[in-house]
Amino acid sequence: MAPAMVQNGHATDRTAKLAATAKVFQAIQGHWLSACLGVLMELRIPEILADKKQMTFTELAKAAGVTQAGLDHFYKVLRVTAQYELLDELPEQTFAPNDATRELVRGKDATLGHFVDHQINKPKWDAWKALPEAVRTGQVAFAVAHGGLDMHQYDEEPGHEAFADDFQQAMTYFTKLSLTGGEVALENAYEWGGARCIMDVGGGRGEMLSRCMACAGAACRGILMDRPWVLDSVDIKGTFEAKGVTNAKDRLQFVAAEVREPFPAAVAEAGVDTLVMKHFLSGFSDADAALILKHCAAVLAPDGRILLLQTLVPEAGDRSHNVCRDGVAPGLFAIEILAQCPGGGWRTLGEWKAMFGAVGFCLQALHGVGASMHLMVWQRRQST
Repeated sequence: MAPAMVQNGHATDRTAKLAATAKVFQAIQGHWLSACLGVLMELRIPEILADKKQMTFTELAKAAGVTQAGLDHFYKVLRVTAQYELLDELPEQTFAPNDATRELVRGKDATLGHFVDHQINKPKWDAWKALPEAVRTGQVAFAVAHGGLDMHQYDEEPGHEAFADDFQQAMTYFTKLSLTGGEVALENAYEWGGARCIMDVGGGRGEMLSRCMACAGAACRGILMDRPWVLDSVDIKGTFEAKGVTNAKDRLQFVAAEVREPFPAAVAEAGVDTLVMKHFLSGFSDADAALILKHCAAVLAPDGRILLLQTLVPEAGDRSHNVCRDGVAPGLFAIEILAQCPGGGWRTLGEWKAMFGAVGFCLQALHGVGASMHLMVWQRRQST
């Protein structure tokens, strides 16, 4: 019996070792698949295939501008992306779009394709190469790779307009994705009827604020706070009025501000009772986020609420929530923010409670409002 037990023990050890090895290979190869996806986007394969039932490899190569010398490389990239179901390979080297391909098509409206463009581009890939040094020294990887400029300084430099637009399109898409599905719809996750003035801090082109105002009704006013060039690019008709926010131009106020500085007096005078932030505070260090929260508290009505919409990183030891239903991996996104933005990262619920608690706020309610996001309602702690 003893030899058999030892043999079984060795078999168990080999199985465990292979399983551990497989986890490492998955981590390595994820980078390679991302690079292949970047090739598809650069060559505009989703757009070429969008309205086609199928195309031969030769037709697809010609439409993508692939040279004769590049045909072998091109086919191998198409083949592996088809193996991972980003498109379909049919017999005789023929390719067809599938649901994933169609999600990647870029048009006027923000799509998953814009989000991919933002994530898989040379400036951000250069930042990933600097991550070891950034981790060792506590710097921002993007700044290490780009002469000290963090991502939001870089996108304001002349010549980087395309990078900046990709970011705004990506964030608009991510808002739409974040509110898809969920245990509670946005309109049911908060008592919007009591909101008379909603301010979205770092609200980009208004995708989130427009949805909140639509929930709150015609009596609600809105304040959109962001950088000047972002506000200049807002499409009021296409973003706000398209969602039923009537007379949007008259009900909206745009405020350009540096959020680490006290907010403009006009905000304090506006009577803000509902303050919204979606995936915004996570882009800042704990110290800067706490400072921004203090500025928020200074302009918020005494009985006002802060609505924080975030994807929550699992608490230590929790491996059952590594990946959300839409494929978003909160822990990995936390590293993406750490590497690219001026500090910060997605946080756990416990970390959010500690941060808000330090500035006098407590959690009133928590709802899942999308396949990967939660709405947290914060109010001032009552004095005893």
